[in-house]
Amino acid sequence: MKNMKYQAKVTEIGGMVQELAEDGNLLIIFNEDVQDPDLKDISIAHTVTELKEDIVAGDVLTIGDKKFNVTAVGNVALKTLKDLGHCTIKFDGDTKANLPGELHVDGLVPEVKVGDVITFE
Repeated sequence: MKNMKYQAKVTEIGGMVQELAEDGNLLIIFNEDVQDPDLKDISIAHTVTELKEDIVAGDVLTIGDKKFNVTAVGNVALKTLKDLGHCTIKFDGDTKANLPGELHVDGLVPEVKVGDVITFE
């Protein structure tokens, strides 16, 4: 069993999340204390938590009961995850991050519900 690097519970889902998931194959996550209403609208809010260890390609992202292999990590994704609980998760399996704040995984965007747990290990 790998180390749990990050674990947070979904507390709120913005109104635009479904559209971004369908149109862009992505999910945006933020700590639940984000105040900007525009950011709240496009993102999945989650409990504030600590990034215990850097996330790297080969790690596993779990959302609810669905698992995804991490294929690439942008060079600022870990900093924003540490500072704001924020990153953009792209479900495209790319092995190179196109944007510095993106984290890439394989598979299809899952349906996310309030109460789901998001983990990286």
